[in-house]
Amino acid sequence: MGKNIRKLHESFQHALRGLGLCIHGERNFRVHMVAAFYVTVFALMGRASAAEGAILCICFGLTMGAELMNTAIERLCDRQASGYDGYVRNAKDIAAAGVFVCAVACVAVGVCIFIGEGVLLVALRFLLEHLWAAMVLLVTVPVALWFIFHYGRIQ
Repeated sequence: MGKNIRKLHESFQHALRGLGLCIHGERNFRVHMVAAFYVTVFALMGRASAAEGAILCICFGLTMGAELMNTAIERLCDRQASGYDGYVRNAKDIAAAGVFVCAVACVAVGVCIFIGEGVLLVALRFLLEHLWAAMVLLVTVPVALWFIFHYGRIQ
C-alpha cells in the first residue's frame, strides 16, 4: 500500500513538473491561462450559473490539455528531427491545429454563454456600478501581459 501511494505521489509530482515546464516555456499556454482568468472573472461578475461555470471549466481544461499535448509532440519532434523533415512539420502543424480547433470551440461556447445568456451585459453593468472593480481589473492587464510575454524569458 505504501509503495502504491509513493508511486501515486510521484506521478503527481511528474505531472506538476510538466505543467511547470509548459507554463515557463510556452507562451501560448500562458495566453490560455490568462484568457481563462479573465473569462472566470467576467463569469463571476456576470453571475454565470453553476452549469455555465462547469462548461467554461471543461473548455479551459480541453484547451489547456490540448496545448500540453501539442507541446509534448513538438518537443519530441524537435528532439528526433535532425534538420528539416516534412513529416515532422506535418505532425507539428496537425497538433497545433488540434489546439486551434479546441480554442475555436471554446470561443463559440463563450459567445453562447456571454452574449446569448446575457452574462457579459450583467458583468459590464457590475463594472459600471463598481468602478473600483473596473480599476482593479485594469491594473491586472499589464501584469497579465508581462506574464504572457516575459515570464518565460527569466532564466
